[in-house]
Amino acid sequence: MDTSTLAILISIVSLISVEKKKKKYKNSTSKKKVKLSYNERVFLQANLDIELDKDDLSNRHIRAGGREKKKDFKGAIEDINVILQHDTNNSGLIFKRGLNKFKVSDFKGAIADFSEVLKNDPTDKYSFYYKGISNLRLSNFRNAINDLTSAVTMGISEKELYFHRGLAEIEVDKYYEAIDDFNIYLAEHPNALEAFYYRGIAYNKIGNPKFALTDFNKAIDLNPNHEKAYFERAFAKKNLNDSVGYSNDLKTSYNKGYLHAYHFLKET
Repeated sequence: MDTSTLAILISIVSLISVEKKKKKYKNSTSKKKVKLSYNERVFLQANLDIELDKDDLSNRHIRAGGREKKKDFKGAIEDINVILQHDTNNSGLIFKRGLNKFKVSDFKGAIADFSEVLKNDPTDKYSFYYKGISNLRLSNFRNAINDLTSAVTMGISEKELYFHRGLAEIEVDKYYEAIDDFNIYLAEHPNALEAFYYRGIAYNKIGNPKFALTDFNKAIDLNPNHEKAYFERAFAKKNLNDSVGYSNDLKTSYNKGYLHAYHFLKET
């Protein structure tokens, strides 16, 4: 094979290699190209427009909604704050800001916003609802009960309300009321583990260990690793004069990670 022929062959091989690389690059880039939805394009455009005009309220509204969908609640709060500087009495936006604060666990801020909404509309059931849960999270149990009761009075239909109110009622020794609320919640959510657990505690507190035992058994059936359920069941068994069961449940609770059970184990 002469030199000129070899050179031609090398040139052909090089061209083929280059074409293959081009094709491979084209395929890889086409795979990476993502088609944006209409809402995503609107969100990106709103971002660009706000960069040009920080006081563009219309695009602030759009971006706040987009940030909420992306679970960027702090970003949504930032946009709503700017809008409220120009529209201070917008109850809908104040409620939305309170809801975003609630989602980032700023419960004090959420309560302030929901309270502001209720000044303008004392019948806003969802402001009472979220304000009540916020108070529960802050251990303001009596305020939580008052707010959640107001939400019931206003006609709220969410049965989760009764579970939350039941938790608050246990903390202020309203055990019969708590049992009633857990009953309402369990009627719609028959496998709600925590409702069985807390209702069991309430039954123990009113001196009904048999019913408490049934609830703790159900909670443990739903989650055999619920170490606190074993601990509480131990006392139901103790109240039923089952000393062996009491000791065994304390051991199980401790072995599953509930260290508080050890103090009682030492006494058995």
